[in-house]
Amino acid sequence: MMHINGHTKLIGFFGSTYQTSKMYALYNSAIQALGLNYLYVPFAVDDLQQAVAGVRHLGIAAIGITIPYKVAILPYLDALDPMAQRIGAVNLVINRDNRLIGYNTDGSGAVQALQEQTSLQGKPVCLLGAGGAARALAFALSDAGCPLTILNRTPSAAQALAQAIGPTVAWGDYSALPASLTTSTIIINTTPVGMVGSGREADSLVPSALLEPSMVVMELVTNPRETPLLQAASQRGCTLVYGQRMLLWQAVHKFQLYTGVEPPVAVMEQVMGGE
Repeated sequence: MMHINGHTKLIGFFGSTYQTSKMYALYNSAIQALGLNYLYVPFAVDDLQQAVAGVRHLGIAAIGITIPYKVAILPYLDALDPMAQRIGAVNLVINRDNRLIGYNTDGSGAVQALQEQTSLQGKPVCLLGAGGAARALAFALSDAGCPLTILNRTPSAAQALAQAIGPTVAWGDYSALPASLTTSTIIINTTPVGMVGSGREADSLVPSALLEPSMVVMELVTNPRETPLLQAASQRGCTLVYGQRMLLWQAVHKFQLYTGVEPPVAVMEQVMGGE
């Protein structure tokens, strides 16, 4: 049982999904397991600027950030970690002596989830989508030595992301998917296609005939756990990487930044439901 006292450090959470998030149980279980004097709590945020001012005035130690504030919060911060600067979005903010510093662990979480199943250096990746999650993954995968192809419904967005990373990154719309997959080892879906509530729950961007057993298929959607893409990839004998693994590892990296302590990964895995 947690004991709250005058030295308890508060970690908050800004986002639209705070009522259904698993993160409270995840972090508080890890905090309790280590006997740390922290508490992770949600905040209902209507006025972001005033909420950030509250972080400063109340001495809140850190804030987890999710949709729709990952980009909107940037003007209210004092500094960004180099990776967050490149991505142009944050998923946590640390209060260091009343200086608010933004970080982004989405890319590092995805890379670690992939590395549980495969090496990355030199492995060509076909990245589906060009939104915020795709941006975080693209930079992290490029840094890990993966040749990238970015495909998006709107090709100009794929082009802009590709150009932000470097001149060797290929891009296009989804009509380029068959050609791209002939040279891709890893496929990653960062779009909402296949997600409950998306209106495209039964869909996949990748026709099953294009999937080969040698491929690694990663899904960022976490609800449902088995999307149509992963179901097809399983049937074709591909290696699967579930969205929950990225969610876990980005949370592990957040915990390290929040507390400066190595987290109990097994405890966090248990709360997430394991695999």
